[in-house]
Amino acid sequence: MKAFLRLSLALCAVFALALTGCLAKNDIRLLYDAQGALTVPSATAPRVTVVQFDDNRGVTDLGQRKDGTAFQSSAGVPGWVTQAFADELARQGVQVSVALSMAQAQVNRPDYIVGGTVEKVWLSEKNLSSYQADIRVQVRVYSTTQLQSPVTRTFAAQQEKTGIPGAKLAEETLSGALSDALTNAAAAVTASLR
Repeated sequence: MKAFLRLSLALCAVFALALTGCLAKNDIRLLYDAQGALTVPSATAPRVTVVQFDDNRGVTDLGQRKDGTAFQSSAGVPGWVTQAFADELARQGVQVSVALSMAQAQVNRPDYIVGGTVEKVWLSEKNLSSYQADIRVQVRVYSTTQLQSPVTRTFAAQQEKTGIPGAKLAEETLSGALSDALTNAAAAVTASLR
């Protein structure tokens, strides 16, 4: 009888682990793989503080699998986009810092403050080996030395990837779309600073 009880408990444990593994497959890590080498900013490079982006997506999910279940992440999307954008500006040779609020950004007296809004981050599973990601962000540039209205522009990207099935493919698709949108945004912002 004890052997049967041990076997039953072992089977329950294996089933619970398998079920946990199935549920975890919808959890997406928010990765960012910027392209290109870092540029060391010159002493005269503009000083820019990037303020945490607002989240205007209206949903907390990151997307949807073909079976209707939602992709989710334990990390915050606005923080992911903010840090990735700061990294892209640094690659453009700008002196960059990150702040959680506009008040915190103003403390260091940068030349420019850049904020924004995450309007869309959506990952769709087309089939087990194909994903599509859509990203749209709005970027606002504030000059701290000139009295002018902020310059606002929207940047979007869509990327589709096909490959070996698994979470890595989904994460790479999402990261690639973000990279496309933010590379263009950082280039445009940097051009407006000079």
